[in-house]
Amino acid sequence: MTEKNLWMTEDSEGITIGLTEIAQDDLGSISFAMFPKVGSFIEAGEGVVELEAEKAVVEYESPISGTVISVNEAALKDTKVLDEPGAWLFKLKK
Repeated sequence: MTEKNLWMTEDSEGITIGLTEIAQDDLGSISFAMFPKVGSFIEAGEGVVELEAEKAVVEYESPISGTVISVNEAALKDTKVLDEPGAWLFKLKK
């Protein structure tokens, strides 16, 4: 399920994880987001992001293990950011 709902991209900073268009379509308009704490270590398969939306409430599992180096602060202030194509959730460093 994770593969169709989350995308990952790696750069020199770390690995960015975000919502796929399929996940966005399944959720509809997102009204609440809970992200992991920056600095926390996440195991692959651990519940890491909780989203409440018009069509569903879901908890996504981390596809990889690593330390959280940043979260999408803009999405915490305005969840509409997560309805945009290419919306990212958090970044990990292996």
